[in-house]
Amino acid sequence: MKIVLVATDSTGKNLGFISDSMKVLSLENVLTSIRSGDIEGVHLVQSRHGKYVRSAPNTSEKDNLDAISISGRDIIFYAQGISRSIIISAIVSYLKRYVASLKEGQPFLKPSQHFFKVLIIDVKSKFTPHTSLIKTVAKEFSVDKYLLGAIIIDEIARLLPFEEILELLGGKIVGINVSIGVAQVQIDTANLLIKGDIYNPNPADRKLPFSGTLSNTNRMHLYEYLIQPKHNIRFAAARMRDLINEWLKFVDLSQKPEIVATLYHRTYVAPHSKPEPNERGAQIASEFYKLSKKWLD
Repeated sequence: MKIVLVATDSTGKNLGFISDSMKVLSLENVLTSIRSGDIEGVHLVQSRHGKYVRSAPNTSEKDNLDAISISGRDIIFYAQGISRSIIISAIVSYLKRYVASLKEGQPFLKPSQHFFKVLIIDVKSKFTPHTSLIKTVAKEFSVDKYLLGAIIIDEIARLLPFEEILELLGGKIVGINVSIGVAQVQIDTANLLIKGDIYNPNPADRKLPFSGTLSNTNRMHLYEYLIQPKHNIRFAAARMRDLINEWLKFVDLSQKPEIVATLYHRTYVAPHSKPEPNERGAQIASEFYKLSKKWLD
């Protein structure tokens, strides 16, 4: 067995591993495999601070753990189209393996801005458990349930190749304004929605909302809400409602799903009278909207 991708926490510690058979392994899994001689190219290092996995001295440069290591935050950045050259090589190499491992002949989705594809049946299996919640939440916030579903389909498709390893890292990715959960809601965005009285996951929580620049402790507190689908999907709908309300002076976005889908993922844009969709927003409002309608109905 060989390691092909390593995911680190916000401190740079190796915690998640993917093998050449596409199996996701924890640090303990890898340590056990090292002891039993079932894994090549790495060895165990133990210090007073704990146990670590390091590359064997004779490992080639391309297989060195440093060359195939990325942080959980960088995985999310890449999935959201915020790529950094330092991480592209490791992710692209892994994604080529991922695509090659997919069953041939089955319908697939290809998220805009990315070369990889994911099987529709796999996306549906992640989406279906949330259908009832999506319909309920859409009514609560008076937003298009099919568009809310389409946005979630987009997020599921982008993160599907990395889902298991991100679940393994859990809250250890927190450290900056990352996106969290099934609808990939940014931590800072969630705090602003609470401040704006658009949605509060727990009005009895006196810590919410946080003021000023969020600390890691603040982010971790919000993470515990955002990781729960019942809150995550409500924050997503609240974000849609907030966009529609903010832009209403210039244009009725409730009639422009491609613009709502575009703005949902973009950094802040001041409202104006002639918003244009980007490629991602157009895909959500057409291809993924049709799937959402099919699966929700």
